[in-house]
Amino acid sequence: MLKGAQKRMYVVKLGEDSLFEEAYFVLRREAGSVQGGDMVSEANRIIRQSDRGPTQPPRKSRVLWKIALGFACGLVTGGGIATAICLLL
Repeated sequence: MLKGAQKRMYVVKLGEDSLFEEAYFVLRREAGSVQGGDMVSEANRIIRQSDRGPTQPPRKSRVLWKIALGFACGLVTGGGIATAICLLL
């Protein structure tokens, strides 16, 4: 360890219901004593401020719906072009 580089770190292990398994807090030197309730309220504040919620992959039904819609649009467009060509000839 480097001289003067010692930090205080708290590891908060969360329950099975949570999205996170554990959280790490590294305290500044000037931080005084930290109570458990203070740690929880600070963790909640950090989570609220970070607008990065968990991203979920798109559901298969939405993806399949978009593919089917694109295919149908292609059929209609192709049919319209084929009809226009037949009428011009």
